[in-house]
Amino acid sequence: MKSFVIRLFSLMALALALTACQSTASTPASSSGFETELAAGRLESAQLKLGSEQETATQLAERRQRLADAYLERSRTALQNGDVNGATAALTRARSLMPRAPGVAADVSGLQKPAVPVAPAAQPNCTP
Repeated sequence: MKSFVIRLFSLMALALALTACQSTASTPASSSGFETELAAGRLESAQLKLGSEQETATQLAERRQRLADAYLERSRTALQNGDVNGATAALTRARSLMPRAPGVAADVSGLQKPAVPVAPAAQPNCTP
């Protein structure tokens, strides 16, 4: 009975230690609202916060690129899941952020091309 109690307390102590470690690992105070939203995967909110902070033109361009890349990744995931409407919406948002980016143009053109049907392989003609 004592070994059960000792195991239970050691398991609870381990869980408490892990919980304490997780609570101290928070986002740094210097991170912006844009960074927080982007890291959380809330791309629409991140897009709303884009440009609302004091940032240089270089920082703004870099953030637009990162947001467009996140939208591209979302569109790829949606396309893999068979959600063509979700993929199109994400690509549209990426294109609005980076209209001349080659990656956006390539993905959009890949969606617009119809799939070429593959001809069935010729069956060998075997006669006995």
